Amino acid sequence: MYKTLSAIAMATLLSGCVVHIGGSTNAADTHIERELVLDASQLSKLVAETGAGSLKIIGSDSSDKITVNADIYTSEALNYELSLTQHGDTAKLIAEHDLQDGFHIHINQGHSIDLVITMPSKLALELDDSSGDITIKGLNNTIKVDDSSGDLTIDGGKSVYIDDSSGSLYVTNIQGDVEIEDGSGDTTVENTKGAVTIEDGSGDVVVRNVAGTVKVDDGSGDIRVNGAGGLIVEDDGSGDLDIDNVKGEVKID
Repeated sequence: MYKTLSAIAMATLLSGCVVHIGGSTNAADTHIERELVLDASQLSKLVAETGAGSLKIIGSDSSDKITVNADIYTSEALNYELSLTQHGDTAKLIAEHDLQDGFHIHINQGHSIDLVITMPSKLALELDDSSGDITIKGLNNTIKVDDSSGDLTIDGGKSVYIDDSSGSLYVTNIQGDVEIEDGSGDTTVENTKGAVTIEDGSGDVVVRNVAGTVKVDDGSGDIRVNGAGGLIVEDDGSGDLDIDNVKGEVKID
């Protein structure tokens, strides 16, 4: 923590910013509940930018609306933005606190926006999230997630693309391909009809019941594959390698 704050302080001093750390005036002391609704009958995609807080996204076959229920934990010291707007055939959701105010940077002290989003399952999803656990369930279209920290669970989707820094990943019931670039944390992918590509820094990798070829580039951690159309291990770093029920070619570099 000391090293992190020192680095922040040095960077901000060089840029002329002031870091505010501690103090009860900066702590989140206000709870606000809000609901946003947008007609999605003419939309094809939801693009979401979310900050700290938990996130649950539920796909619905019967709904033609995007509904956002938000629990906001904030304070007078910080501004936040919560908006849901239409841009052509795309809906854009923003839910985040403004931690930088002019030349002042505030260290987050409990400021978060917890979200439950219900959306038509046919819509594609592009999500850029900073921190907090994420659950995405019931979507039938392409899912793209850029996540900094927190656990991520995806159940359902046409194809999935994930860029994750830290936290465990669980992906299941995907109709197409899965591509994952993960920094740290365990990764599990199962019940997928397409190919699976995983580039992993650290943490165990578990792949089960994949129809296509599985490609893994792993820095450290165990790799376990049970059920795949083929397997390519480009780098297994350190850790055990356990392979079962691979129908096609197995290549280990």
